Amino acid sequence: MTEPVSYRQSLPLEPLAILQRAVLMGRALVGVRAGGALLERIGILDGIVEENGLIVSHGARHETRIDPKAIVAIVADRSETPHDTVLTYIDFLDRNGDSVIKVTALDGPEGLDATLEGFARAPLPYQPPLERSAVAVEPSDIGAVPLLAAKANGDAVTLAVTRAGSFQSWTGVIEKVHFGHNYINIIQPEVHLHLRGQVIGSWDTEVEGDRLVLTALDPADAPIGLTVSGDAMAFAEPLSLDA
Repeated sequence: MTEPVSYRQSLPLEPLAILQRAVLMGRALVGVRAGGALLERIGILDGIVEENGLIVSHGARHETRIDPKAIVAIVADRSETPHDTVLTYIDFLDRNGDSVIKVTALDGPEGLDATLEGFARAPLPYQPPLERSAVAVEPSDIGAVPLLAAKANGDAVTLAVTRAGSFQSWTGVIEKVHFGHNYINIIQPEVHLHLRGQVIGSWDTEVEGDRLVLTALDPADAPIGLTVSGDAMAFAEPLSLDA
């Protein structure tokens, strides 16, 4: 099989300057991935500022925080994929080559080009996208329990993903939980959450006043980086948070 042509390019290590120009992308999908959970906020990526050494974006429903010291490489890509789609994104990578945060232009490659105008670029070899999970997911998956409860009650909750070098959260009402492609999915105009099936073994529950904070634990009881929190009544449906 012929390897696709690569349009991947390395960018200078200037995360703040690049992110401050991401508003030129138009609508963007901003993703933080940790431990089998991918949280993506959707909209114009603006208001990028530096606060106490972190790169921060605040919004009415979201917050994104990035530690620039965790970023050792920045890559832009607009390569064709085997699925006849085009990747148009900037990926900010850590020393292991893992994504600290990824910003995808949803309105086409022109927005990516506008964002990168003036930055030096160097060609990189093609790299295939991450493989999808092959682990089946069922509606009874414990990872879906608090999401389904919050959806049933209709109260706003906060979804948050934390990994080394970045944090992202979104607050709002969960409208629907989808099960498909081996993931538990929330797909709404402002946010996507994709959670691998069977990645969560249990939820640790912590009470903070009138709020509950549910921390996702893997089968070995280690946090995966995902929390779901909200008013206790948001999870008033009977919950079984242990496998």
